[in-house]
Amino acid sequence: MIEKDGPAVRVEDVHKEFKSYETRHGEGFLSSIRRRYKMKKALVEVSFEINRGEIVALLGKNGSGKSTLIKILTGVLHPDSGTVEVLGTDPWRDRETLARRIGVVFGAHEQLYWNLPAIDTFEFRKALYGVDNKQYNKMLKYFIDVLELKEIYKRQVRELSLGERMKCNFAASLLHNPEVVFLDEPTIGVDLPSSFALRDALFDMNKKFGTTFLIATHVIDDVKILAQRAIILDKGKKIYDGSKAGITKMFGDHREVVAYLKHGMDAPQIKGLNLVESADGYMKFEIPGKMIKNRDLSAFLTSENVVDYSISEPEFSDVLRQFYKKRTRRS
Repeated sequence: MIEKDGPAVRVEDVHKEFKSYETRHGEGFLSSIRRRYKMKKALVEVSFEINRGEIVALLGKNGSGKSTLIKILTGVLHPDSGTVEVLGTDPWRDRETLARRIGVVFGAHEQLYWNLPAIDTFEFRKALYGVDNKQYNKMLKYFIDVLELKEIYKRQVRELSLGERMKCNFAASLLHNPEVVFLDEPTIGVDLPSSFALRDALFDMNKKFGTTFLIATHVIDDVKILAQRAIILDKGKKIYDGSKAGITKMFGDHREVVAYLKHGMDAPQIKGLNLVESADGYMKFEIPGKMIKNRDLSAFLTSENVVDYSISEPEFSDVLRQFYKKRTRRS
Protein backbone atom coordinates (compact mmCIF):
# COMPACT_ATOMS: atom_id res chain seq x y z
CA MET A 1 0.00 0.00 0.00
CA ILE A 2 1.58 3.30 -1.10
CA GLU A 3 0.95 6.12 1.33
CA LYS A 4 0.32 9.48 -0.30
CA ASP A 5 -0.22 11.48 2.89
CA GLY A 6 1.66 11.76 6.16
CA PRO A 7 5.32 12.60 6.69
CA ALA A 8 7.96 11.64 4.14
CA VAL A 9 10.14 10.14 6.90
CA ARG A 10 9.12 8.85 10.31
CA VAL A 11 11.72 7.58 12.79
CA GLU A 12 10.62 6.42 16.25
CA ASP A 13 12.91 5.18 19.06
CA VAL A 14 15.49 3.74 16.66
CA HIS A 15 18.40 1.95 18.29
CA LYS A 16 21.39 0.37 16.54
CA GLU A 17 24.52 -1.29 17.94
CA PHE A 18 27.59 -2.79 16.28
CA LYS A 19 30.30 -5.14 17.47
CA SER A 20 33.60 -3.27 17.68
CA TYR A 21 36.57 -5.66 17.56
CA GLU A 22 40.03 -5.04 18.95
CA THR A 23 43.14 -7.24 18.83
CA ARG A 24 44.69 -8.48 22.08
CA HIS A 25 48.44 -7.86 22.19
CA GLY A 26 51.08 -8.99 24.63
CA GLU A 27 49.44 -12.28 25.59
CA GLY A 28 51.64 -14.75 23.78
CA PHE A 29 52.07 -16.05 20.23
CA LEU A 30 48.38 -16.20 19.34
CA SER A 31 47.45 -12.89 20.92
CA SER A 32 47.46 -11.06 17.56
CA ILE A 33 44.68 -13.27 16.18
CA ARG A 34 42.62 -13.40 19.34
CA ARG A 35 40.07 -10.66 19.21
CA ARG A 36 37.65 -9.36 21.76
CA TYR A 37 34.77 -7.07 21.09
CA LYS A 38 32.55 -4.57 22.74
CA MET A 39 29.17 -3.27 21.63
CA LYS A 40 29.19 0.25 20.24
CA LYS A 41 25.96 2.23 20.26
CA ALA A 42 25.61 3.88 16.84
CA LEU A 43 22.07 5.20 17.38
CA VAL A 44 20.27 5.57 20.70
CA GLU A 45 16.47 5.95 20.76
CA VAL A 46 16.40 8.45 17.88
CA SER A 47 13.00 9.89 16.90
CA PHE A 48 11.95 12.57 14.40
CA GLU A 49 9.70 13.22 11.40
CA ILE A 50 10.39 14.98 8.10
CA ASN A 51 7.45 16.48 6.25
CA ARG A 52 7.08 16.17 2.50
CA GLY A 53 8.87 18.97 0.68
CA GLU A 54 11.25 19.80 3.55
CA ILE A 55 15.00 20.27 3.19
CA VAL A 56 16.65 19.07 6.40
CA ALA A 57 20.34 19.06 7.34
CA LEU A 58 21.65 16.13 9.38
CA LEU A 59 24.64 17.34 11.40
CA GLY A 60 27.10 15.82 13.81
CA LYS A 61 30.77 15.09 14.36
CA ASN A 62 32.40 12.01 12.81
CA GLY A 63 31.03 8.90 14.49
CA SER A 64 27.82 10.60 15.61
CA GLY A 65 25.62 8.15 13.66
CA LYS A 66 24.70 10.14 10.53
CA SER A 67 25.74 7.54 7.95
CA THR A 68 24.24 4.69 9.99
CA LEU A 69 20.94 6.54 10.09
CA ILE A 70 20.93 7.12 6.32
CA LYS A 71 21.70 3.43 5.72
CA ILE A 72 18.73 2.48 7.88
CA LEU A 73 16.47 4.95 6.07
CA THR A 74 17.48 3.50 2.70
CA GLY A 75 17.08 -0.14 3.77
CA VAL A 76 20.76 -1.05 3.76
CA LEU A 77 20.72 -1.69 7.52
CA HIS A 78 17.98 -2.83 9.87
CA PRO A 79 17.54 -1.15 13.27
CA ASP A 80 17.88 -3.31 16.37
CA SER A 81 14.69 -1.77 17.69
CA GLY A 82 12.31 1.04 16.87
CA THR A 83 10.19 1.93 13.87
CA VAL A 84 11.23 3.48 10.54
CA GLU A 85 8.95 4.52 7.71
CA VAL A 86 9.89 6.26 4.47
CA LEU A 87 6.91 7.27 2.33
CA GLY A 88 4.76 5.02 4.50
CA THR A 89 6.83 1.87 3.89
CA ASP A 90 9.40 -0.10 5.85
CA PRO A 91 12.76 0.53 4.12
CA TRP A 92 14.11 -2.92 5.08
CA ARG A 93 11.08 -5.04 4.17
CA ASP A 94 10.01 -3.02 1.11
CA ARG A 95 13.47 -2.12 -0.11
CA GLU A 96 12.91 -2.92 -3.79
CA THR A 97 9.60 -1.06 -3.96
CA LEU A 98 10.96 1.93 -2.05
CA ALA A 99 14.11 2.13 -4.20
CA ARG A 100 11.99 3.34 -7.12
CA ARG A 101 10.68 6.23 -5.04
CA ILE A 102 13.85 7.45 -3.31
CA GLY A 103 17.25 8.67 -4.43
CA VAL A 104 20.63 8.33 -2.70
CA VAL A 105 23.76 10.37 -3.35
CA PHE A 106 26.97 9.48 -1.50
CA GLY A 107 29.71 12.03 -2.13
CA ALA A 108 32.45 9.41 -1.74
CA HIS A 109 30.77 6.73 -3.92
CA GLU A 110 29.99 7.44 -7.54
CA GLN A 111 27.40 5.68 -9.69
CA LEU A 112 29.43 6.31 -12.85
CA TYR A 113 31.62 3.92 -14.83
CA TRP A 114 35.18 5.18 -15.19
CA ASN A 115 35.81 4.25 -18.83
CA LEU A 116 32.33 5.10 -20.13
CA PRO A 117 30.60 8.41 -20.72
CA ALA A 118 28.02 9.48 -18.14
CA ILE A 119 25.22 9.07 -20.71
CA ASP A 120 25.79 5.29 -20.62
CA THR A 121 25.15 5.28 -16.86
CA PHE A 122 22.05 7.39 -17.44
CA GLU A 123 20.74 4.85 -19.97
CA PHE A 124 21.52 1.96 -17.65
CA ARG A 125 19.65 3.55 -14.74
CA LYS A 126 16.73 4.34 -17.04
CA ALA A 127 16.38 0.61 -17.69
CA LEU A 128 17.07 -0.29 -14.04
CA TYR A 129 14.28 1.92 -12.74
CA GLY A 130 11.90 1.25 -15.61
CA VAL A 131 11.64 4.93 -16.59
CA ASP A 132 9.69 5.39 -19.82
CA ASN A 133 11.24 7.29 -22.74
CA LYS A 134 9.12 10.41 -22.33
CA GLN A 135 9.93 10.79 -18.62
CA TYR A 136 13.60 9.95 -19.18
CA ASN A 137 14.04 12.52 -21.94
CA LYS A 138 12.26 15.13 -19.84
CA MET A 139 14.50 14.54 -16.80
CA LEU A 140 17.66 14.25 -18.90
CA LYS A 141 16.96 17.64 -20.50
CA TYR A 142 16.16 19.07 -17.09
CA PHE A 143 19.51 18.00 -15.59
CA ILE A 144 21.49 19.01 -18.68
CA ASP A 145 20.05 22.50 -18.27
CA VAL A 146 20.09 22.93 -14.50
CA LEU A 147 23.54 21.33 -14.00
CA GLU A 148 25.07 22.59 -17.26
CA LEU A 149 26.00 19.10 -18.46
CA LYS A 150 25.81 19.74 -22.22
CA GLU A 151 29.58 19.76 -22.75
CA ILE A 152 30.43 16.89 -20.40
CA TYR A 153 27.83 14.11 -20.20
CA LYS A 154 29.00 12.39 -23.43
CA ARG A 155 32.70 12.38 -22.46
CA GLN A 156 34.44 9.52 -20.67
CA VAL A 157 34.09 9.87 -16.92
CA ARG A 158 37.86 9.55 -16.41
CA GLU A 159 38.33 12.80 -18.39
CA LEU A 160 36.04 14.79 -16.08
CA SER A 161 37.00 16.88 -13.07
CA LEU A 162 35.69 15.96 -9.62
CA GLY A 163 33.05 18.67 -9.83
CA GLU A 164 31.90 17.49 -13.26
CA ARG A 165 31.73 13.88 -12.06
CA MET A 166 29.69 14.87 -9.02
CA LYS A 167 27.19 16.74 -11.18
CA CYS A 168 26.80 13.71 -13.45
CA ASN A 169 26.58 11.44 -10.41
CA PHE A 170 23.82 13.64 -8.96
CA ALA A 171 21.89 13.47 -12.25
CA ALA A 172 22.33 9.69 -12.54
CA SER A 173 21.02 9.16 -9.00
CA LEU A 174 17.93 11.32 -9.51
CA LEU A 175 16.92 10.68 -13.14
CA HIS A 176 13.91 8.67 -11.95
CA ASN A 177 12.65 11.82 -10.15
CA PRO A 178 12.45 10.38 -6.62
CA GLU A 179 10.11 11.75 -3.97
CA VAL A 180 12.71 11.64 -1.18
CA VAL A 181 16.47 12.05 -1.60
CA PHE A 182 19.17 11.18 0.95
CA LEU A 183 22.53 12.88 0.45
CA ASP A 184 25.71 12.04 2.36
CA GLU A 185 28.40 14.73 1.90
CA PRO A 186 27.21 15.64 -1.63
CA THR A 187 29.56 18.62 -2.13
CA ILE A 188 32.68 17.49 -0.24
CA GLY A 189 35.83 18.40 -2.16
CA VAL A 190 33.83 19.90 -5.03
CA ASP A 191 34.93 23.17 -6.66
CA LEU A 192 32.88 26.30 -5.99
CA PRO A 193 31.03 26.55 -9.36
CA SER A 194 30.03 22.88 -9.21
CA SER A 195 28.86 23.14 -5.60
CA PHE A 196 26.73 26.16 -6.58
CA ALA A 197 25.27 24.19 -9.50
CA LEU A 198 24.42 21.24 -7.22
CA ARG A 199 22.75 23.52 -4.68
CA ASP A 200 20.78 25.28 -7.43
CA ALA A 201 19.60 21.90 -8.75
CA LEU A 202 18.55 20.80 -5.28
CA PHE A 203 16.61 24.01 -4.67
CA ASP A 204 14.98 23.79 -8.09
CA MET A 205 13.89 20.16 -7.62
CA ASN A 206 12.44 21.02 -4.23
CA LYS A 207 10.46 23.91 -5.73
CA LYS A 208 9.45 22.30 -9.02
CA PHE A 209 8.80 18.69 -7.96
CA GLY A 210 8.30 19.03 -4.20
CA THR A 211 11.27 16.72 -3.57
CA THR A 212 12.14 16.08 0.08
CA PHE A 213 15.86 16.18 0.97
CA LEU A 214 17.82 14.93 3.99
CA ILE A 215 21.44 16.10 3.74
CA ALA A 216 24.19 14.74 5.98
CA THR A 217 27.07 17.17 5.68
CA HIS A 218 30.08 18.84 7.31
CA VAL A 219 30.03 21.69 4.78
CA ILE A 220 28.62 24.66 6.66
CA ASP A 221 27.55 26.46 3.48
CA ASP A 222 25.29 23.50 2.64
CA VAL A 223 23.50 24.07 5.93
CA LYS A 224 23.38 27.86 5.68
CA ILE A 225 22.18 27.94 2.08
CA LEU A 226 20.05 24.82 1.70
CA ALA A 227 18.47 23.65 4.93
CA GLN A 228 15.24 24.89 6.44
CA ARG A 229 15.83 22.81 9.56
CA ALA A 230 18.65 20.98 11.32
CA ILE A 231 18.82 17.69 13.19
CA ILE A 232 22.01 17.22 15.22
CA LEU A 233 23.32 13.85 16.43
CA ASP A 234 26.01 13.31 19.04
CA LYS A 235 27.23 9.84 20.08
CA GLY A 236 24.17 8.34 18.45
CA LYS A 237 21.67 10.54 20.28
CA LYS A 238 19.53 13.29 18.85
CA ILE A 239 20.51 16.44 20.71
CA TYR A 240 18.73 19.06 18.61
CA ASP A 241 15.87 19.24 16.14
CA GLY A 242 14.72 22.67 15.01
CA SER A 243 15.49 25.74 12.94
CA LYS A 244 18.96 27.11 12.28
CA ALA A 245 17.83 30.32 13.95
CA GLY A 246 17.03 28.28 17.05
CA ILE A 247 20.64 27.06 17.28
CA THR A 248 21.89 30.61 16.94
CA LYS A 249 19.45 31.85 19.57
CA MET A 250 20.44 29.21 22.11
CA PHE A 251 24.16 28.97 21.54
CA GLY A 252 25.29 31.89 19.40
CA ASP A 253 23.19 34.90 20.32
CA HIS A 254 25.97 37.42 19.82
CA ARG A 255 27.13 39.88 17.19
CA GLU A 256 30.49 40.94 15.80
CA VAL A 257 31.23 44.66 15.69
CA VAL A 258 34.07 45.91 13.50
CA ALA A 259 35.09 49.56 13.96
CA TYR A 260 37.63 51.62 11.98
CA LEU A 261 38.94 54.36 14.25
CA LYS A 262 41.09 57.43 14.02
CA HIS A 263 44.70 56.59 14.86
CA GLY A 264 45.62 56.45 18.51
CA MET A 265 42.13 55.75 19.81
CA ASP A 266 41.72 53.34 22.72
CA ALA A 267 38.96 50.75 23.05
CA PRO A 268 35.90 52.14 24.81
CA GLN A 269 35.09 50.92 28.31
CA ILE A 270 31.53 49.68 27.84
CA LYS A 271 30.10 46.83 29.90
CA GLY A 272 29.44 43.76 27.70
CA LEU A 273 31.80 44.89 24.93
CA ASN A 274 34.45 42.18 24.48
CA LEU A 275 37.54 43.16 22.46
CA VAL A 276 38.53 40.27 20.13
CA GLU A 277 41.11 41.85 17.78
CA SER A 278 42.94 45.15 17.74
CA ALA A 279 45.35 46.94 15.42
CA ASP A 280 46.14 50.56 14.70
CA GLY A 281 42.89 52.06 13.45
CA TYR A 282 40.97 48.75 13.64
CA MET A 283 39.10 46.91 16.36
CA LYS A 284 36.77 43.91 16.45
CA PHE A 285 34.38 43.38 19.33
CA GLU A 286 31.91 40.72 20.36
CA ILE A 287 28.64 41.72 22.00
CA PRO A 288 25.49 39.94 23.21
CA GLY A 289 22.68 40.17 20.66
CA LYS A 290 20.51 42.23 23.01
CA MET A 291 23.25 44.89 23.23
CA ILE A 292 22.66 46.16 19.68
CA LYS A 293 20.36 48.88 21.06
CA ASN A 294 22.73 49.85 23.88
CA ARG A 295 22.96 53.65 24.09
CA ASP A 296 26.63 53.78 25.07
CA LEU A 297 27.57 51.50 22.16
CA SER A 298 25.47 53.54 19.75
CA ALA A 299 27.08 56.77 20.97
CA PHE A 300 30.57 55.30 20.48
CA LEU A 301 29.91 53.98 16.97
CA THR A 302 28.38 57.27 15.79
CA SER A 303 31.05 59.47 17.37
CA GLU A 304 33.54 61.46 15.29
CA ASN A 305 36.31 59.08 16.39
CA VAL A 306 34.81 56.20 14.38
CA VAL A 307 35.44 56.43 10.63
CA ASP A 308 33.28 53.41 9.74
CA TYR A 309 31.77 50.36 11.42
CA SER A 310 29.76 47.20 10.75
CA ILE A 311 27.66 44.82 12.86
CA SER A 312 27.18 41.24 11.69
CA GLU A 313 25.87 37.92 12.94
CA PRO A 314 28.49 35.23 13.69
CA GLU A 315 29.36 32.60 11.11
CA PHE A 316 27.21 29.48 11.49
CA SER A 317 30.40 27.43 11.84
CA ASP A 318 31.26 29.47 14.96
CA VAL A 319 27.76 28.90 16.30
CA LEU A 320 28.06 25.13 15.82
CA ARG A 321 31.48 25.14 17.45
CA GLN A 322 29.95 26.85 20.51
CA PHE A 323 27.10 24.35 20.40
CA TYR A 324 29.46 21.35 20.53
CA LYS A 325 31.66 23.02 23.15
CA LYS A 326 28.74 23.53 25.51
CA ARG A 327 27.48 19.99 24.88
CA THR A 328 30.93 18.61 25.77
CA ARG A 329 30.98 20.55 29.04
CA ARG A 330 27.54 19.17 29.98
CA SER A 331 28.34 15.50 29.20
